Amino acid sequence: MEEDPDDVPHGHITSLAVKRSHRRLGLAQKLMDQASRAMIENFNAKYVSLHVRKSNRAALHLYSNTLNFQISEVEPKYYADGEDAYAMKRDLTQMAEEQLRKQMELKDKSRPQPLSSIENKSDNRSGHVGDCCRDEKCISNAGKRDCTEDSGDSKDVSEVSEATESTDVKDSSEASDSAS
Repeated sequence: MEEDPDDVPHGHITSLAVKRSHRRLGLAQKLMDQASRAMIENFNAKYVSLHVRKSNRAALHLYSNTLNFQISEVEPKYYADGEDAYAMKRDLTQMAEEQLRKQMELKDKSRPQPLSSIENKSDNRSGHVGDCCRDEKCISNAGKRDCTEDSGDSKDVSEVSEATESTDVKDSSEASDSAS
């Protein structure tokens, strides 16, 4: 993180390298995205900046096209060998909003439901055995202890369970186990 008291909180990438044999696998993008998320989470960063050699076409493509960095200025003779650098910035506000939205979704999913809301479901299944709930006929007969077809015939819960089990499809590993 850059520490300029008059500036908005932001991060700066000093160096990023991926071994030649591991390039073009998306590692640099993942590293940059993870670093950006950490800057947001830990320091409330609004943007991230970096410098890249004008001659580094691969890095320019990654930063500009894949990671949405914008060239903010050209810094003449930035490098020791006299080469110019592009100063680039990536706005992190959209990433921060997305991160916050995901956190809120996870928080809502993990929030325990009050017992009363679980027991008083709108389909009135309290007291329902539950084993036959996979059978569509039982959905229309919610609240009854056994499943009754429209013809008036009553099915025992074990009969319904057996009927649904016979439609289960074994995966290939189970099929090969039973074949041997």
